[in-house]
Amino acid sequence: MGWFYREVRWGYFAVRGAVEPLSEIRLVKDGVEVTVDLPGVSKENLTLSASEDAILLEATSMVGGTPVKYRKLIKMPIPIDPDGVKAKLSDNGILYIYAPAKAKGFRRVEVE
Repeated sequence: MGWFYREVRWGYFAVRGAVEPLSEIRLVKDGVEVTVDLPGVSKENLTLSASEDAILLEATSMVGGTPVKYRKLIKMPIPIDPDGVKAKLSDNGILYIYAPAKAKGFRRVEVE
């Protein structure tokens, strides 16, 4: 067997399970910006779930005729507001996520 056969065979078996996509996390003034590389993924095949301390991403796509399943748990460096999370998927497979920081401060409490 030549090196080409071994590489192709290894590549075929490497995408059987879930793949963790590349991501970049940036802390900005009023929240967190996350960029995730998801080649071949469409909005219909993408699921995002958010909590105060993490974002869970799950997606499926076809890359080179082979089905690929992406899955990543992105831990946030600060507490975020899960209701304010916004995401945009570009045409070239880059997912941009903005998560606002959880509001800190005092709120007025009525005394009875």
